[in-house]
Amino acid sequence: MKKLKHIFHRTVASALLVLILIAFACQDNKVDPVFHKSPAERSLESINSLRELLKASEDGWIVSYKPSKNETGSYQFVFKFLKDSIVEAASDFSQNDLNPVRSEYTVLQGSTTKLSFSTFGALHRLSDSDFSPIPGDRGAGLKGDFEFLYYGQNAGGDLIFRTNRTQDTVIFRKSTPGALNDLAQSYANLGRLTGRRSVYRTLQETNGNKIVKSAFDLPYDARVIMIQSVEQMVVGATLISSYYDGYVTGYGLTPQGIFLDSVKLSNGSFIKNVAFSYDATRNRFAATLKGGAELSIGDADGPIVPVNGQKFMLDPTLTSSLAFFYGDEDLGGLTTPEFNRLFEKVSDIGLAPRFSFAMQVTYNGTKIDFISMPGTASVTNSTVRPLLVFEDKGDRLVMKRNGFRDPDSVVKPANEALYNEFMDFITDPEGFYVENLGRVTRYSNLIFTFTSVKDPSVRFGMYHVAR
Repeated sequence: MKKLKHIFHRTVASALLVLILIAFACQDNKVDPVFHKSPAERSLESINSLRELLKASEDGWIVSYKPSKNETGSYQFVFKFLKDSIVEAASDFSQNDLNPVRSEYTVLQGSTTKLSFSTFGALHRLSDSDFSPIPGDRGAGLKGDFEFLYYGQNAGGDLIFRTNRTQDTVIFRKSTPGALNDLAQSYANLGRLTGRRSVYRTLQETNGNKIVKSAFDLPYDARVIMIQSVEQMVVGATLISSYYDGYVTGYGLTPQGIFLDSVKLSNGSFIKNVAFSYDATRNRFAATLKGGAELSIGDADGPIVPVNGQKFMLDPTLTSSLAFFYGDEDLGGLTTPEFNRLFEKVSDIGLAPRFSFAMQVTYNGTKIDFISMPGTASVTNSTVRPLLVFEDKGDRLVMKRNGFRDPDSVVKPANEALYNEFMDFITDPEGFYVENLGRVTRYSNLIFTFTSVKDPSVRFGMYHVAR
């Protein structure tokens, strides 16, 4: 009997539990009506929500975008979303992009809500294959994206996106009425950084009486700087300086100056997001660090590590000649526009787009040095061959005129004015800093550069021909 009662109680309890669960399940169906909406309705709601957020900022949105973490710096954009598909965009990418230009955008729904800039605009310049300055990545552009996945807002009302391809975070910050003016002021600082009076530049760390200099250069046109520290050591009784520990860091533009992604200090530590202001008095960008030390970036009058490439060049067992080719793809980055303009001018007298230094050539039983300038500029409509005397001054090379190799290679009287202008540059008494860069092109030749001591903004590169 007791056993039957126990079975009865268990059966009743089970039935009651089932009824309770059914009741709660029915209540759960009424908790959140959003699940009554279809996927299409929820997708449309997300799309409309992002569109309204984009249009809600009266002055638009400011975006700082670094297309590649390790290979580019940052570019600034101002976006103003006018309608459901129209956006005005301006950028500090170039002078032409400072003024807003209209293009189209779309908001799509996939795994998440996506903002896509659907027609060509300022942003697409970061992925344009026709502009591919990153070494070894020809055709890859700057590796930028123009589709962004939406991940909500932060506490300040900024919109948080991630790039579609690389999942890098990009923040859209509310713009201000003066954003376009700030963009123009920022772009002016690009000219102050890249427009140089010298091919030699330094990053200088000053702390009291201690000054530490590093060399910096702009290796390619993607808002990056290469910085090389200088190491000094005593070899015998001589103090030797050399470059070591080079690294590349990205930079961006601000209305006040520039910022660097990171800088290595003389104590070996790195600091990030360093803001530099432009100092017009010193023509340098400067940043004051905690503790009072100063970092500054600007031009230098000469190399911070002494160079003596002329010693190798003047060794008759090592060098037969050095050759310059106008517009050469490999030497292009080593030859400055200032030198190209000078050479273009003298080329008008009938010179071929090249010249060479011929070293210790035997002519009529005598060893001579001269410049070979092919073309039709001589009195015999042939090559001009002025003789040279090379003088090693220790830290520089000085070249002096010494007549012509022979009567047939004398320049025509009608060509003398432009010819003399070029030769006055080559034989300037202050001379040239000569650097042996080693094998830095696709060819096996060593590469030498000649930088004017008088005007260090003028430099040309030459291929070395071994004897």
